[in-house]
Amino acid sequence: MQSAKLFEILSSYNHFWRTGALDAGIKRDILSACLNQLDSKEVIVFKGVRRCGKSTLMAQVIRELLARNVQPASILRINLEEPLFSSEYSIELLEQIYRTYREKVQPEGRCWLFMDEIQNVPGWESWVRGRIETEDIKIFVTGSSSQMLSREIGTKLTGRNVSFEVYPLSFMEFLRFKNLEINSELDYIARKSAVRKSFNDYLKFGGFPEVVLKESNDDKELLLKGYFEDILYRDIVTRYEIRDVANLRNLAVYLLTNFARPTSISKLKKNFTISQDKTENYVSAIMESYLLFQLQMFSHSLKKTMRAGFKPFAIDTGLRNRIAFAFSEDLGWLVENIVFCYLKQRHEEVYYHTNGGDTDFVVKEGMKITKRIQVWYDDTSINTIPERELACFQYPQEEFKTAETIVVTNDYEGVIDTGAARVQCIPVVKFLLGNWREEA
Repeated sequence: MQSAKLFEILSSYNHFWRTGALDAGIKRDILSACLNQLDSKEVIVFKGVRRCGKSTLMAQVIRELLARNVQPASILRINLEEPLFSSEYSIELLEQIYRTYREKVQPEGRCWLFMDEIQNVPGWESWVRGRIETEDIKIFVTGSSSQMLSREIGTKLTGRNVSFEVYPLSFMEFLRFKNLEINSELDYIARKSAVRKSFNDYLKFGGFPEVVLKESNDDKELLLKGYFEDILYRDIVTRYEIRDVANLRNLAVYLLTNFARPTSISKLKKNFTISQDKTENYVSAIMESYLLFQLQMFSHSLKKTMRAGFKPFAIDTGLRNRIAFAFSEDLGWLVENIVFCYLKQRHEEVYYHTNGGDTDFVVKEGMKITKRIQVWYDDTSINTIPERELACFQYPQEEFKTAETIVVTNDYEGVIDTGAARVQCIPVVKFLLGNWREEA
């Protein structure tokens, strides 16, 4: 690409070179942890589903750098999904971008490099490693593929990176986007009706930032449909060169429709009459795109865990509702999905458990099970929890003895003593606003 044209593209992505300012939207909760890494030598990696806010998070880091009086010209931001780059994805393109910037904008001194959707460039990790080892440069990258980035970083950037997984908005962030700040029990009580109404919207349309900011429901659904198509075709079909798009799409829709229910590769294979290898590859590709997650059964036996299959959970309930079938009759499953995403962002190891009664979630930290969580979402007029929801807590097990025991409810709050455990019943909106609740 000609240097003049490339410089024109770079200028279009970096208006702050001229203005010294950048509009970066509403602050994300993960930003503080990212800013703690500004002075480290490691490459900072933002991973997450397409359109979840990775680019905005990058912009918020840039905004903070500008606020700290970092010179605008020492910052370079580029989107590697720029259409004009599509025929030239290579290490040579990255080098040309960087050299053009150095020649025309910042010839010397420290610089901050932000590269969006880096997975489009084969061998990017080698180029990044070369730059951080030879020049005074801090690099931030984003990608929309979990395993692809993990493999590449594992081979080329071991010990030289810090990764953050970025999700659609949490419920607390969702409220912030709606100008509702809940920081204490008093805030919650004073604005409970508004918070519960917002939760219903969150349940239906999810937490993708641009979707949340749309006023019209039609616009929200149009965006969500577009997100699904982009994930399917750009992050799965094109990347993995999949030809049988119909079966891939049907499998993705099936998993989204039957989320939170146990399934397995063998069951899926029978349902779609495709080979074992193809089923495994398609499920793997869907998970790598962050469209869905796999929740595995907790067991000390790896063989039992593998035989048990998995429960699929959607990255976002709004995306699930737009693509799958039905909504109202799935409310309990949707709440369970939201609780799963909340737990996954805060804990490395989350499972479900089956032993004398199904437990929706168990959280393992280190060698211990620290939380057992059941989700029961029924009409607010019902204030007696069914025995079936408490059955999993009736069987004392040595390894679960010290675990916190919770039932997440619609609006019921209290403590139930089952004899084997003291169960905390917490309304889902309070559970999701966990920071102040846990501090209290």
